[in-house]
Amino acid sequence: MNRMTGLILMSIGVLFFLAGALIYNASKNSKTNSLNFVAVEEPVAHVSTEPVLEKMSMETGQIETPAPEPDNELGKATEMAIADGVLSNNERKILKEIATRKGLDYKKVIKDVEKQLAESGTESETELIDFNKKQGDDFEKFIVQKFNKKYFSIKEWAGDKYVDGVYAETTTQPDILVEIKVRDKTDIFWVECKWRQNTYNGGIEFATKDQFKRYNQYQQKRKIPIFVAIGLGNKGISPSQLFVVPLDKLKSNFIHLNYLQYFEKEIEDDLYYNMKTCNFN
Repeated sequence: MNRMTGLILMSIGVLFFLAGALIYNASKNSKTNSLNFVAVEEPVAHVSTEPVLEKMSMETGQIETPAPEPDNELGKATEMAIADGVLSNNERKILKEIATRKGLDYKKVIKDVEKQLAESGTESETELIDFNKKQGDDFEKFIVQKFNKKYFSIKEWAGDKYVDGVYAETTTQPDILVEIKVRDKTDIFWVECKWRQNTYNGGIEFATKDQFKRYNQYQQKRKIPIFVAIGLGNKGISPSQLFVVPLDKLKSNFIHLNYLQYFEKEIEDDLYYNMKTCNFN
């Protein structure tokens, strides 16, 4: 009985020894794997310094391209156009130049500006007085007042009235027909009035090429001299400079400022027409 008990106890001891060995080996392997796992260096992703151009939408899961940053030059031009509630011809020209230079759709740019004007609550452009038209009309008044009533009378004063390409025949002729009468002698001449805020490319484009051609044809046909009165700067009713140029002295619809200065008149003085030379003193 004692011998049997001893054998049983010995067997139990061997089992415990084997179990301990197995547990020890498992623990050692676990630590080794753990150390190996920690030692493995994951590849480091390349981090770009370039700005991110695309991003994933959290709602749709689609790749989205963020809207481009607003263009400062175009934005400023747009703000100026909206400020007074009127998109003038000059502002349209500026917007077109900027859009063309930047490769943008000019028509879309204008459409966006017109939309902003409509949403601003101001009156529509057709209900407002066009700035350039008003200045032109005021400059005609300025010129008319330069003729002494004692000697001059206005025989015709054509208004540039038109709509949708339809206009009166008088619109195609110069602005003002003036008659001068001194003693028993009478003479007559036309004055085409043009006001410009600034020079352009070193001069003044006082008409289109077609208008310039038409003025010359009109002068030759009617045998009545035509003069081009040009107001420059400030406002139409009180320009900074005044020039009166015989149409015969012009070779094109553009006049360089250097040449134009030969025909400058004093702003404060009346216009004096010399009937001998058929020109303004």
